[in-house]
Amino acid sequence: MVDMPEEQRSGIDNLEAENARLREEIAELRAEVDRLRNQVAEFKAKLNTSSQNSSASPSSDSPGKKAEARKKRSERRREERTRLKAEVRRRGKQPGAPGKTLPMRDDPDEVVPHEPSQCRDCGKDLCDAEHEGVERRQVFDTPHPKLICTEHQGVRRRCACGTVTTGDFPPEARAPASYGPNVRANALYLLHGQHLSVERCAEAMSAMLGVTVSTGFVSSLAAEAAGGLVGFMEELRRRLLSSEVIHVDETPDQVRTDTWWFHVVASELYTYLFASPTRGKAAPDAAGVLLEYRGVMVHDRLRMYWNYASARHAICGAHLLRDLDGVAAVGTQEPWAAGMRTLLVEMNDACHEARAASRSRLSRRKLKGFLDRYDVLVKEGLAANPEPAYGGRDYLARKSYNLVCALRDLRREATRFAKDLRVPFTNNDGERPLRMAKLHKKISGCFQADDHARHFAAIRSYLGTARKHGVGALDVLGLLFQGDCWMPPWTT
Repeated sequence: MVDMPEEQRSGIDNLEAENARLREEIAELRAEVDRLRNQVAEFKAKLNTSSQNSSASPSSDSPGKKAEARKKRSERRREERTRLKAEVRRRGKQPGAPGKTLPMRDDPDEVVPHEPSQCRDCGKDLCDAEHEGVERRQVFDTPHPKLICTEHQGVRRRCACGTVTTGDFPPEARAPASYGPNVRANALYLLHGQHLSVERCAEAMSAMLGVTVSTGFVSSLAAEAAGGLVGFMEELRRRLLSSEVIHVDETPDQVRTDTWWFHVVASELYTYLFASPTRGKAAPDAAGVLLEYRGVMVHDRLRMYWNYASARHAICGAHLLRDLDGVAAVGTQEPWAAGMRTLLVEMNDACHEARAASRSRLSRRKLKGFLDRYDVLVKEGLAANPEPAYGGRDYLARKSYNLVCALRDLRREATRFAKDLRVPFTNNDGERPLRMAKLHKKISGCFQADDHARHFAAIRSYLGTARKHGVGALDVLGLLFQGDCWMPPWTT
């Protein structure tokens, strides 16, 4: 080694030490930049989260997000029309399309003739003029509401043995003076069918039907109706246990200041709602359907539902599409997510076409092609999410990795809708009944007692099931208050 002065060697050592320090500082700064870059990407992803690409509710979307969602829906419809080579539709009724007007009846309840008194041209009297036919116009209206009072008299008869027996009163004559089943049905329909508050319901009854009722009377109707639905709810449980496919879901609500949960078990023909202070498995267990169910259960991948091992499971495709949209929107490094979304939509379209053609299943060749593409896209997703060289995955990486792992591990459940055409692509039949709970909260606010939530669940189960069978809400509520609870017919 060449000898050099001590002063020069000291300077070189200092430079090397400074260089090493700067290298360490640069490495730390690069790591900090990477961390901040990931953090910014995470914040952007959370900021861009909406009901279109996550499980967030539509009510949580900002006005901008809602406008963006409307724009995307419009663009998708335009693309679909282009794909089908259809003309761009203008707003409103299309040229040549049949109109939907109020039809005239051949048997009107009342006919009112309007005779002309004189000629509109010369003014001559037309009393004895020749008849030239009529021009018909019909007006459909409701009669002015009128409260009818019916007195029921229990006749007393004395037997030869000396016993006096009084005739039985009908169920609606429950007190010396009381409102009948139609008034009760209308009030309860406004309360839990249209979700008015107790005060507004009483006001509406007075304004629309000419019936002055108290808020105490209105608030008592839910408990009365729920008490008459005990047998109906038991029958719903039995019907759902024998259903081939059911939909399950849950949503939070508020009872006083506490968070409660509405759980739903629904099928194509039946709706069963259950209110509970817990979201956990204890609530569906108490509802009494899922523990013994053996058919196909459609849900949104909530961990609780996988504990029901006796059932076969199917994952809601709409939730998968939203999750895939959220991953695909992160950046160009996740093209597999967009491809998987396209594939699932194609599979669903093929299932619709098969049902429309009255086929019971997809062809083996077509199904195999779909599943092969599914496996390829899952492999691409796993390749795009390798194990990090150091540290753990950040928010975005976890979101993508967890989704592709779910698609890999739950392949059978995610594609069951394509293998069994009885299984729908979405969990809409489970989500629709819960929207009524959200609507009730938005209009009327929270429930004031635990039983109020339970009564609401029973009444909405009754109305929702009747609607699926094409039976009117006022009809079934009227029967309920007459003591003759409506029961859905058995179908084969």
